[in-house]
Amino acid sequence: MKPSYLTKLMSSFYLWIDHEILKEGEAFVNYSGSLYPTEDSNFPTSTVYGGPYKQWVYDSSISGVNIPSGVYSNNDFIPRATSGLAIDYSNGRAIFNNNTLVDNNLTASYSLKEFNIYYTDEREETLLFENAYRVTPKVTRVTGSLDYSDNPYPCVFIKHRTSENLPFSFGGLDTTETQIRCVVLSDSSFKLDSLISILNDTSRKVFPLFALADLPFDYLGDFKTGTSFNYTDWCDVYGQNLVTVKRVYITKLDEVDNMKINNKCVAALVDFDISAVRSPRI
Repeated sequence: MKPSYLTKLMSSFYLWIDHEILKEGEAFVNYSGSLYPTEDSNFPTSTVYGGPYKQWVYDSSISGVNIPSGVYSNNDFIPRATSGLAIDYSNGRAIFNNNTLVDNNLTASYSLKEFNIYYTDEREETLLFENAYRVTPKVTRVTGSLDYSDNPYPCVFIKHRTSENLPFSFGGLDTTETQIRCVVLSDSSFKLDSLISILNDTSRKVFPLFALADLPFDYLGDFKTGTSFNYTDWCDVYGQNLVTVKRVYITKLDEVDNMKINNKCVAALVDFDISAVRSPRI
C-alpha cells in the first residue's frame, strides 16, 4: 500500500520529538559494557547480541553523545557494515549477518536515552494500569540482555488520536489538523516535570515531514547509507515540507499504582495539535 500522509507524519514526529528531548533536555547517559547472546525470531539466520539498555542514541547532532560505529570482541574492534555487522540502535543490539560464532566477550560503548520512545495503538488505561514494563536497570552489575519485545521505562508512547481536513483556500487546499498523544511514564517527578516542560515549549515550532523513502533506518535498525545520522543536516537536505505544532497541552496524572511495575511511576498525557496545508485530492 502507498504510504499515507499519516504514516509519514508519525515517523517524522518520532524523529523530531526524539531530537527535541535529547537536545533540549540532554537526556542521555554515556555507558560502556558487555553485550549478551540473545534470540530474535525475526532474524533466525543471524547472530544477535543485546545490551542491558535500549534505546541507543543515533543522532550525531546532539553534543556529547557516544554513537557506536561497531563493537569490541576481546578489545578487537569490529566495525559495522564492512564486517557484516549491523547496529540496531532502537533495540540496543549488534546483529551479525550469519550464524558465525562470535566471541562471547563482546562489549560496546554508547549513549543510552533517559526516555525511550515507542509507537503504540493501545488505550491509555492499558499502558498505565495493565501492561508491565521493565524499569531501565540501575544496578552496576548486569548479567543479561533485554528481550527485543521489552519496553523499559522511563519512556514516551506516541499514538495518533484524531485527524480532520478543513478548507483552507480555493484550488483544493485543505488544512489537515491532527492530534498526536504522548503518554509519558517516568520513575521520578523531577524527570517527568523536566520532560513535560520541554514538550510544552515545542508549541508553535515547526518540523519537517519526511517521505518514508528518506527515513534513515533499514529493517535491521541500522543506517541505510553512510556511517552516521545528523538530524539537523537531514532536515536541511530533506526537510522542505514543514508542519506546525499549533498547540501543546498537558494533563499530569496522579502517581500510577501499577503492581506489575513494582516501582514508583509518575505519568502525564501530552497532546500535540499538528497542522499542515495540503492538497489531499490531487
